[in-house]
Amino acid sequence: MSSCIREVSEVYDYISIHSIDYATSVKTEVLERFVVQTLGFEKTGPLQFSKALYGAHVGLKGIAANPDGSYAYYTLEGVEEVNLVEVILPTTKIDAPLERAITGLVMAIVDEYGWCIDEDHGLDT
Repeated sequence: MSSCIREVSEVYDYISIHSIDYATSVKTEVLERFVVQTLGFEKTGPLQFSKALYGAHVGLKGIAANPDGSYAYYTLEGVEEVNLVEVILPTTKIDAPLERAITGLVMAIVDEYGWCIDEDHGLDT
């Protein structure tokens, strides 16, 4: 067994927003500008953002996915284009005002890029 094998596990609830069939991408600097300037997130790392809403923290991550929607990465550093955004939901209970705010963020991304909410990780709208 190789000593180079590492197990990395990060489990969280999220809403997945992506281009249709993952076919089109947006430049990372365009996504970053929109997420920070328009949506009010703070950049916390390469293609990673956070925002406080109603006492909870909502995360956002830009990802370059394969045509089937899968991805694997060790770092988001150096990624130039993304075709998938994950809105990382807070670990606290989501009440009605927080749900409305998260829905607004998700719909703003959908509207800005003409992307869709993944049916497996979507919102009831």
